[in-house]
Amino acid sequence: MSFSSRYRAVVYVSLLASFLVVVWGGVVRVTGSGLGCPDWPLCHGQFLPSLDPATRIEWTHRFLAIVSGLTVAAMVVWTIVIYRADRRVLAIALVAAVLYPLQAVLGAITVVLELPPEWVTIHLANAELLLAALTVFAVVVRWPSATGARAPGWTWLAIAAAAGTFVLLVSGAYVRGVNATVACPGWPLCGEPNAPANAIYTTANRLYPTIDFPSTGPAAIAMLHRYIAAGVGLLVIAACVEAWRHRRETAGLGPLAVATAAIFIAQVAIGAANPLSGFSPWALGAHPAAASLLWCSMVALATVASRAASGQRQLVRDLITLTKPAIMSLLLVTALGGMFLAAGGVPPFGILAATLIGGAAASGGASSLNHYFDRDIDERMHRTRHRPLPEHRIPGRLAIGWGIALNLVAFIVLAAFTNLLAASLAIAGTLFYILVYTIWLKRTTVQNIVIGGAAGAIPPLVGWAAITGSLDLSAFLLFAIVFFWTPAHFWALALLIRDDYARAGVPMLPVVKGEEATAWNILAYAGSLLPLSLLLFIAAGLGFLYLVAAIVLGGLFIAYAFRLLRSGEARRRAVARGVYLYSLVYLTLLFVAIMVDSTLRL
Repeated sequence: MSFSSRYRAVVYVSLLASFLVVVWGGVVRVTGSGLGCPDWPLCHGQFLPSLDPATRIEWTHRFLAIVSGLTVAAMVVWTIVIYRADRRVLAIALVAAVLYPLQAVLGAITVVLELPPEWVTIHLANAELLLAALTVFAVVVRWPSATGARAPGWTWLAIAAAAGTFVLLVSGAYVRGVNATVACPGWPLCGEPNAPANAIYTTANRLYPTIDFPSTGPAAIAMLHRYIAAGVGLLVIAACVEAWRHRRETAGLGPLAVATAAIFIAQVAIGAANPLSGFSPWALGAHPAAASLLWCSMVALATVASRAASGQRQLVRDLITLTKPAIMSLLLVTALGGMFLAAGGVPPFGILAATLIGGAAASGGASSLNHYFDRDIDERMHRTRHRPLPEHRIPGRLAIGWGIALNLVAFIVLAAFTNLLAASLAIAGTLFYILVYTIWLKRTTVQNIVIGGAAGAIPPLVGWAAITGSLDLSAFLLFAIVFFWTPAHFWALALLIRDDYARAGVPMLPVVKGEEATAWNILAYAGSLLPLSLLLFIAAGLGFLYLVAAIVLGGLFIAYAFRLLRSGEARRRAVARGVYLYSLVYLTLLFVAIMVDSTLRL
């Protein structure tokens, strides 16, 4: 699809306006004007306050944000009205439409809370994500058709360099947020004895607070940012070299490679100029501005490379398929329930984010390993024979490597940002799921899902442990609810695909004992959920909202299971579908009720 010159101009102006907002935000931080307007959305209770220097700087930042918002809104409306048939630009426009108002909300929170470092960092991270979305938009309208070689092998290098640049940006924002910018007066080393080594010790203290490592505080944080910059710099330079080598294969690669390399060199020089110039204001302001420009350039380079790599899009889809996103989503809901209940409300943002990221990685990694070890079964089942491994779209070693890598990420994230117990529980869940359920129980016993279901009941324990660092009766009751829910859920599914399991030789209950026996067992397990959920009400001191939800949801589950038992053979599978779908609704809504009740205390 071709785009009009005016439409392209609006996209470019949106990108420029958002970039100026980020750059001026750096000026706000350098001048200490973040609270020049201490309220929101007004400034000192007025739209046009008296303009002392700090107020003028902060008010200008907000004015630029309004201009940016208007250009983004114009771009989104134009896209929806004129170009909605192009699903690429529509998707990007909708992402921008979400990120901009989120940016306004984060800005308000940051001001109201008086600039805590964590929220300052989150605010900047969201701004950079908006910049990335608009950069991708600009690339798409500049080069509407991706031409060139298929599947260049260096595409993942470009994507990794872009991701690393984002990590570098966020770490830099945190350095500024905790006022560690001037902690290292030297370059490239800190300028203090043993500062580089002590930076590692400080990081170790964050990972393992019970061990006494020496540290240098702000200097350690500043040096850690420099270490990240060195590693990311290698990725950026390598990506630029590869892009230059392939410049004749894909439009845009050559100019972007040169621009990215030049910006990176300038960024290194500005970074060095900060301590060498005694942290002069121009260097302090130019450093984050150049970092954002490097981010935009790197995102553009990665976008052009990935669009040319059309052959790798199926690989991306297959890697996502291996993680079983639907199952992951449900497991994360139960982990959230554990966190909210343990925290008695909304958990701290850092722990919440780390647990979700670590939990998602552990779940995805376990599912990927499950795909590998179940590949022979999947080949014989109609429901699963089109998965990536049965169709040989990806090699088995990639599925194993992907699964192990995700679990390593899960352990590192959870251990670093929550605690070792949460990290160990997540990995224990993966090991139990693969070694006990997938490899052993699933193939040998009719009770496979009863015992194996313990793996799926681990996430609420992870969530609880992430908050408290321990486990108690309420945590184990959450575990029990998911544990007893699992057989009822999976046996309902097994009734639907009984022939598939029989063909694959998997001893699921409907295959071995028959449909009526399965219906009786589903009723028994569904019935056990009501008293378990009421025990949680008593043990955790939950409120009226949860009590009503537990009774209503549990009663409906029993009713669905009883209806399945009473249904004739001709209708049993149709009724089983209703039980299967309701079981998903039950678990989701029960844990949502836990979260809402823990927060509102109704």
